[in-house]
Order: sequence, then structure tokens, then C-alpha cells
Amino acid sequence: MTKPSIRRCFGVAAATMAALAATVVPASAASSDVSILINRTNCNQNDYFEIHNNNGRDTLCFANAGSMPVAIYGVNWIESGNNVVTFEFQRNLSEPRLETVTLDKWRSWQPGQPSIHRVTWIRIH
Repeated sequence: MTKPSIRRCFGVAAATMAALAATVVPASAASSDVSILINRTNCNQNDYFEIHNNNGRDTLCFANAGSMPVAIYGVNWIESGNNVVTFEFQRNLSEPRLETVTLDKWRSWQPGQPSIHRVTWIRIH
């Protein structure tokens, strides 16, 4: 019985690793969330998801389906634009409870108080 050469051992190991990588990469791609697609954008159109804060002086706009954690403070109102959106927020600094709101297209939401403490998560469906 002859011993396998080192070159053959490395060849078998490389083939095994390649096969393993081929099975792992598609599995992770299939399970990835669309969250990487959502992005901040310039507020140069009225169909974007808009978050107004600092007494309406600032507006943050988002486009494309997906979700992401955020930390947007002093929010006064939110507009969905041409999107169905869901967002999670903390109403008051002294109250850690999180609330969730979903808006249909072309809807706006006001918190019923001058501003909310912070928006913690957003999603464009």
C-alpha cells in the first residue's frame, strides 16, 4: 500500500473546501434579508419615505424596499410617500416601551405630542 502524496492530500482538501463553499454561499444568500437595499436619499421627490424632525427643520428621506435600525431623535411627523412603511419608536425618554405603526401609501402620521423621543427601526415594504 502506498502513501498518498502531499500534493494529492492538498488537492482533496481543496476540492472539499470548494464543495463546502459552494453549498454555504447560496444558503446564506437565500436567507439574507432585503434590509441591505433600503437607503437614505436626497429629498428631491415627494414619493420617498420621509421622517421630519427638529420641529420640521430637518427631513430624512429613504428609498427602496428593506429595513434597518436607526436612531432618529425629536421626530415631529412621518410621511409614507409612495410606500407602505412600518416604523418602531420610543415615545418618551422616560418610557422604554417601543410602539409600532404601519402606514399605507401617501399617508402621514403625527405622534399626538410635539415630538417623539426617537425612531429606532424603519421598513419599506
